Amino acid sequence: MLNPQNSPKDWENYFKNIVRLHYLPANYRDVPDKHVGDFGIECYTLSGHVFQCYLPEQVSDVKKLVDSQRNKINKDIKKFTETNVLELRKLFGEIIISRWILATSANDSAALAQFCAQKSIEVRELGISYVSHDFEILVHTESEYQKEVGFLRKETYQLNFNFNSTTTEGAGCWIDENTEFLSKLDMKLPKIKHESDRILEIRTFIIQKYLDYQNLMDLLRLEWSDIYSTVFNCIQHRENSLIGRFILDSDNILPGDVIKEEMLKLHDNILEEVKSFKGTDLEKIKWGVIADWLIRCPLDF
Repeated sequence: MLNPQNSPKDWENYFKNIVRLHYLPANYRDVPDKHVGDFGIECYTLSGHVFQCYLPEQVSDVKKLVDSQRNKINKDIKKFTETNVLELRKLFGEIIISRWILATSANDSAALAQFCAQKSIEVRELGISYVSHDFEILVHTESEYQKEVGFLRKETYQLNFNFNSTTTEGAGCWIDENTEFLSKLDMKLPKIKHESDRILEIRTFIIQKYLDYQNLMDLLRLEWSDIYSTVFNCIQHRENSLIGRFILDSDNILPGDVIKEEMLKLHDNILEEVKSFKGTDLEKIKWGVIADWLIRCPLDF
């Protein structure tokens, strides 16, 4: 599985795949750069939309991000309107370009939108033959193409989740606020370990895994709803299987062995449906599901 943010070239290939899916291959034209260059654009569509990909080095400092994006737009719009005019006339033929789109990983400032609006006016005023009278410069990220991104993230590109793992202190604060919710867990822990100090340690560990799992599932639900539904259904299936095994044969099974078996099956089920999970994120899900079962499940195991 590929991480599209590994390098500018990976990002370019990733966004080209998004554009190809969105507009369909019959309306998409790639501009390879191995011979005579790409004339300052990555690809375009027969409907007149040009794409230029840009992966910033960092996105945390918004001012630096916007400065780098403005510089990128200035540089490539100069290629679009000055340096490569003759080559682009040959490339576009009778196609009129109405949208020049910077395909980037973050768009966090209204100042960039203002810059694009003013730069669009400048380009329109140049009177270039392949530029539409309603030409606009836009900034797009993955969020504009959720359907296409969802498909690619399932099949080709690695899912990435950015959140801080729960600390011991954070778990402790959460425990203090949710003592009633943890009553089923507290009933089960002495059966796992008899030493009181180890019980407290295991309890905190389980809560950390539970909170990381909840954070990850929240991100999935908000950003990748179709993948969330797939993962949720896999978890529900395994949970029903677990409960059924305890109801039907509770005297002859060891809880730890059953949970291990169900976790292996859950791992396989998820990867069959969504190939793009990183191993560490899949571990978060598996441990989180165990923690969730221990906390919620009324069965005495």
